[in-house]
Amino acid sequence: MLKNTYYLILVLSICASLLFGMNIGRRMQTQENTNKQAARSNTQEASPTAQAISDTPPLTTPAMVKEESTQSSKRIKNKLYTSAPCGISISYPDTVSVQESKTENVGAVFTGSSNTNEVVVVTCQKDIPKPPVPAELIENIQIDTVVASLYHDKSQKDGTDMDALIFTHPKLKLDIFIGGYGTLFNSMIKTIKLL
Repeated sequence: MLKNTYYLILVLSICASLLFGMNIGRRMQTQENTNKQAARSNTQEASPTAQAISDTPPLTTPAMVKEESTQSSKRIKNKLYTSAPCGISISYPDTVSVQESKTENVGAVFTGSSNTNEVVVVTCQKDIPKPPVPAELIENIQIDTVVASLYHDKSQKDGTDMDALIFTHPKLKLDIFIGGYGTLFNSMIKTIKLL
C-alpha cells in the first residue's frame, strides 16, 4: 500500500514539474517579446503588425469541471473540480490549469498561471502516511463534518515551505491528501465540499 503512495506522488510530481517547466518557457518567451517591443518603441521603429502572445488554455476535463460565476469586483470566474472516486469537490480560479492523473491512482495537479510556483496536488487512497512534524506544526481544520489535519512542513530538498491537508472521507473511508503552499492552496482548501 505504501508503494502505491510513492508511485502516485512520483507521477504527480513529474506532472507538476512538466507544467512548471512549460510555464517558465512561456514566461521567458513573453519577456523576450516584451523586451523586443520596448526596444522598438524606444527607437521609434515599432511595427504596427506586432501581435501579443496568447496564453494556451488550461488543461481540463470537461466532464469533471463546470464553470460558476462569482460576483466580485474583479469578476473572477471559478471552476469546480469534482472527484467522484475521492468524494470531494473543490473550487478554483479559472486562471489555474488542471492536469489529471492518467494512471489508476486518482488525483490532479493544479498550477497557477500567474505564479507557476503555486502548485496544489489532490489525491486519495487508503492509509496515506502523515508527515513527521511536531505537534505545534499541526493545525485542525473543519471540513463539512470532518476534522482535517493541516501539516506545516518544509521541503527536505531545498527548505521551501509546504503544507499538507489530510483527512479521511467519512463514507468512502479513503484518506484525502491536498498538498501545496501559498494563496492558491489556502483559497482552495476553504472551498472543499464532501460528496
